[in-house]
Amino acid sequence: MKVIKKVLIPVSASALLLGACGHDATDSKENTLITSKAGDVKVSDVMNKIGDEQIANSSFQVLLNKLLNKKYKDKVDTKDIDKEVEQEQKQYGGKDQFESMLKQQHMSLDDYKEEKKLQAYQKQLLEDKVKISDKDIKDNTKKASHILIKTKENKKDKQGLSDKEAKKKAEDILKEVKKDPDKFSAIAKKESKDSQSSKKGGSLGYVIKGQMEDKFEKALFKLKEGQVSDIVKTDYGYHIIKADKENDFDKEKNKLKSKLIQQKVQKNPKLLTDAYKDLLKEYDVDYKDRDIKKAIDDSILDPEKIKQQQQQQQQQQAMQGGQGASLGG
Repeated sequence: MKVIKKVLIPVSASALLLGACGHDATDSKENTLITSKAGDVKVSDVMNKIGDEQIANSSFQVLLNKLLNKKYKDKVDTKDIDKEVEQEQKQYGGKDQFESMLKQQHMSLDDYKEEKKLQAYQKQLLEDKVKISDKDIKDNTKKASHILIKTKENKKDKQGLSDKEAKKKAEDILKEVKKDPDKFSAIAKKESKDSQSSKKGGSLGYVIKGQMEDKFEKALFKLKEGQVSDIVKTDYGYHIIKADKENDFDKEKNKLKSKLIQQKVQKNPKLLTDAYKDLLKEYDVDYKDRDIKKAIDDSILDPEKIKQQQQQQQQQQAMQGGQGASLGG
């Protein structure tokens, strides 16, 4: 079952704290949130309970949403977002089922659309700050198809063949492809064991450098349009790779640009933190609580901390088998 991933951190007590902290930098923690005959609840009490870093994360998210909305609300076409959401509703079985799924994540349809807007704003922020030329896109992407003859992962694997059998079958298929390259798509549909791409005649769409296994990628990027590779061995089995014609490059290049920016930011989080810092400076952001400022500087605006978080996430995914049986690296 598909799960809608929440990107934004939900606003809770931190929003109240941010408001309370905005009055005076010297005594913000002594501000009172609740009074009673049994005693008062001060900002400091709640901050100690929740923790500075969690408060900082939520507070910064509230702030970032305001800044991005202010800067980009006139640059993002909300009609496109509505169309995307309508398409997602169809994929999830209709509006009612989609809204039910959102409800389980404590979201309304309007909340979800708002998050989609904010994602679009953040994407625009990165596109303003990270420059990618058409040549960069051409040099780092290639449209491809492949045929996979799968080797056994283990004794219980019924789809895979022994290494010897898989290699022999790949050699036979390669001979067939070379006799008539125009039949590549039909052969892929019939023979490839990559269940996702085989339905599309082996098409992988545009492959971005760093996305695939090294051996696969090296073979692909040596090919000219229309060329077919020799047999390539990876951990998944034996591949026959074809470089497809990029006649839809102009249509796809904006999507490819976004993916390349994401890849660059993942490799170098300083690009993201610098973009945030520029945004904060542009709108004269002034922290009224020293501890929250320090927590934001030490976590959200620290590229090394972001790298550590990425590594932890990757380790968790690996432990959970999150990589699955895909070619992506």
